[in-house]
Amino acid sequence: MKHALANVISAILLLMLAACASIPPVTVDEALAMSKSGSSPDRIIEAMKASRAHYNLSASDIVRLHEAGLPTPVLDYMQQTQLQAVADAERQREWMSPRCFSFRHCW
Repeated sequence: MKHALANVISAILLLMLAACASIPPVTVDEALAMSKSGSSPDRIIEAMKASRAHYNLSASDIVRLHEAGLPTPVLDYMQQTQLQAVADAERQREWMSPRCFSFRHCW
């Protein structure tokens, strides 16, 4: 009985580790290649979402990528990831500030 329980626990832990395995981020060049090979904007965005990548694009990067053929919805999503990363960093910075340890101002 103990052996069976240990096997079940081991299997659960392995499944949890597999779920945590990271998918490599979709690079800008890969997104452009996907677009040029005929992948839909939705497919490209889904791949980006699955990889949980953040993209830090300048205005000139966006113009260049648009001119190279990257669809507007993909560029919009990439810009959203940058804004979300900034918001997440700010939220973490505020949470870690000394005033938050009183909990009165953080909730």
